[in-house]
Amino acid sequence: MEDVPWRVLNLVAKRGYIGATREDFFREIRGVTYDDLEKAILELEKGGYVTLEWLADSRFLLTITEKGSVEVKGEYERRLKTYNERLTSQQSKAGLDKV
Repeated sequence: MEDVPWRVLNLVAKRGYIGATREDFFREIRGVTYDDLEKAILELEKGGYVTLEWLADSRFLLTITEKGSVEVKGEYERRLKTYNERLTSQQSKAGLDKV
């Protein structure tokens, strides 16, 4: 999963049933443009990972779906496995695995 959609989905998952607003995204995801945020949200909504509720012209609320929760768990596990493999490799190269 690409970085911005992953960060959006991860934030929505952390917010749970409360959901996440536009302001939450700009506060938590540094350096994201509105266009990139909108593209990621629409992609996630189309995939069935989140539900989008418009509150006003430019205000919205995103909530996680069951499919989104499953995806977050799977992506987190994939990223954790990759991190652990990289860490093990670096320790091996540094000779720290023989301790």
